[in-house]
Parts: sequence; structure tokens; C-alpha cells
Amino acid sequence: MIDALASDVAVTWLGAVGCGLYLHFLWTRREVGAGTGLFLFGVLTALLAVRGFSWLFGGTLLAQLVFAAATLLPIAMTLFAEHLVRRHHPLWLKLLALGVSVVFFAINLFADLSRDTPLLLLAFLGCFAVVTASNGWLLLWLRDAELSDNEERLARAVVLVVALAVPLAATDFREELRHVPVRLGALGALAFVYVFLNLSESQRVVRGLLVHIVVALLFAILLASVMALASRGPGPGFAEAALRGMPVAIAWVLLTAIFVRIRAVSLAGDGYAFLRWLLHARLDTPDGFLHSLRRLPQTADHVVLGNAELAGYALDALFDMAGKRREPVSIGEARAWAKIREGDRVEAAEQLVDLLERHEMTHALLIARQPAQVVLLNLPQGANAAIGELRAAVILRLARHLGQREAACR
Repeated sequence: MIDALASDVAVTWLGAVGCGLYLHFLWTRREVGAGTGLFLFGVLTALLAVRGFSWLFGGTLLAQLVFAAATLLPIAMTLFAEHLVRRHHPLWLKLLALGVSVVFFAINLFADLSRDTPLLLLAFLGCFAVVTASNGWLLLWLRDAELSDNEERLARAVVLVVALAVPLAATDFREELRHVPVRLGALGALAFVYVFLNLSESQRVVRGLLVHIVVALLFAILLASVMALASRGPGPGFAEAALRGMPVAIAWVLLTAIFVRIRAVSLAGDGYAFLRWLLHARLDTPDGFLHSLRRLPQTADHVVLGNAELAGYALDALFDMAGKRREPVSIGEARAWAKIREGDRVEAAEQLVDLLERHEMTHALLIARQPAQVVLLNLPQGANAAIGELRAAVILRLARHLGQREAACR
């Protein structure tokens, strides 16, 4: 049977890892205004990490460190909520959140809020609840008054996840409540991160998030059942072992989903880099556009071939083989063309293979036959090959369009 304390510590440390992953994700993106998110999730990461040690080893110092982080939550949460809706909160709410954090942070330096002074602990929890409720009420009130559709959906999602997290956070006071078997507060933090990573522009964002949470719970039930079957067998203790393992299973499923989502969004960030390059690329002339390729990492070592470099090459046959395709020609395709015995097309394909091999390139952009213009690229292979070829196709189409526009202006 899983020990309750061991389950508590495992869940809170898994929560710390999830918040830490999201903290690192925000740090690497370095977006404008991300400071409030870094502050909030930095506090949550520290709180959950230290709290696991506090529950495991006890001691006044660790308890004070836990509440030192907890007392920063009112102001961190208020600033984060203000940033989400891009509106200034009322001054009274910001002063209230700041006052709660400052006063109880100072008190915590001289007293153990968790044990020595229960009344102070209740006072802090009451003030924290007032700040949380005020932020939630403000989000709901603004939803119909000043927010756009996207901001309304974001506000609904935030209120939903906070409403789910509050009763979970209450279970962390198991010793005071006495009828709570396990502590589940870290699940609220994981759910908070999970919701933010899965927000979309769908009209039914709340319904979609609820479906995601239900699916995560089903996976957690399956995982807990498998672990109980492996440890206890199908006997009388199976159901109890599965229930005991549910908090850890839910935390693990949410953490896995967070990691996968962060990984997916991080990979998509490469696409943002391409769009940023495209935003600043020169579009005045074909030569200026091709010169801009030096600033794009995947095309930094490109080679531009013109009339002088391609003199004597069978360009007409090469462009006839390519037809009206909008994709780059890979060295593999050129070798396949060389195996088709059709007169001068064989020679053209062999010449293209020779060009690519000689310059140690993998793809060719056939931009124009007169005046001749061919660009050789060394695109990444493997899992990202299709993405690289798609970006190269966009470059090819823009270069052709700029060339046609320049020819029409002459």
C-alpha cells in the first residue's frame, strides 16, 4: 500500500517539475511582459520544491521557507491576472495584494505560520482567499464589459482552473482538516500550467479544456490501475492500491502532457524564426531577396548561380523536367531523373547532380532560366526535412515572383 506521506511528497515534487518546466519555457521565449509569468511560476516552483522537503524532514526553517514563498503568491497572482487581460487592476486590489504579501512575509521571518501561530495562518489564508476571489470576480466582471472575444475565453479558462485548484489547495492542510487522506494542492498547479499550454482560439475553449481534463483523468485511472495490478495483483487490495496511487498517477499524466506540449510549442518556435526573417527580408529586387538568405540559419551557406556559372549547362531541359513545380529539387530527385534515358534530359539531370555534389548541397531552387538563376541549398534531413523543404518552396515562389515583377518593369 502506498504511504500517504510518500504520495504527498511525490505529487508536490512532480508539481514542482511541471511548474519549473513552464518557468524555463517562459524564460527561453523572452516575450515582452513575461516578467509576471516568471515571477508567479518561479514562486510556485520554489514553494512546491521546498514543501516536499518540509513534509519529508520537518523543521521550522523549511516551514518558514515554504510560507515565505506562499506569502508572495497574492501579489504574484494579481500581477499575472492583470497582465493576462492587458488592463490595469483597480488600485485598491493591487494595494491589498501587496499589503498581504509584505505584511505576512515580514511576520513569517519571526514566526512559523504553520505551527506557532494558528490564528496568523488562518488570517493569511483568509486574506489570500479574498485576493483570489477579487481577481476572479474582476475577470468575470470585465468579461462582459471591456474584453475582446479572445480575452473573454482566456478569462473563462483562468476562472475555471482557479475554481478547480482552490479545493485541491485546501487538501494541503490535511493535518488541520483531519479528514483529508492525501494532499492534492500540487495538482492544482499542474492543472494551471496544463490549461495555459492548451489554450486555443476555439469558441468553446472551456468545454474543450474540460474534455482534456477528463481524458487526462481517464489515463490516470488506467495508469493507477496498472501499477496497482503490478504491485498488489487482482486480489482484495487492488482497489485500495489503485485509489492510493491515483494522485501520483494524475500528477504524472499532467506532467507528461505538459512536457509534450512544451516540446511541441518549442519546435513550432522554429517556424516563428522563419516568419521573423521573412518580415525583415528585402523584397525590392530578386538579388536583394537572395542576399537576405544569409540571415536565415538554414540558408546561410547558400550558393547563387547565374549566367556565368551556368554557361554550357542544359538549362532548358532542366526547367522542362521541373515543369511548374513550386518545390525545390533534391539531389535524390535529380539522380532519379538521370536514370530516365530521354535525350538531353539525362545530361541536364547529371549536370544538376554534379553541381549539388560539387558544392556539397542537397537541394536546388530553379528560379529563372533567362537570365539564369539557380540557388543551391543545404537543407536539414531527418524528421525536419519536410519543414525545411516547405520553407524553401516559399523562398522559391517569392524569388520567382520578384523576378517576374522586375522583368515586367523593364
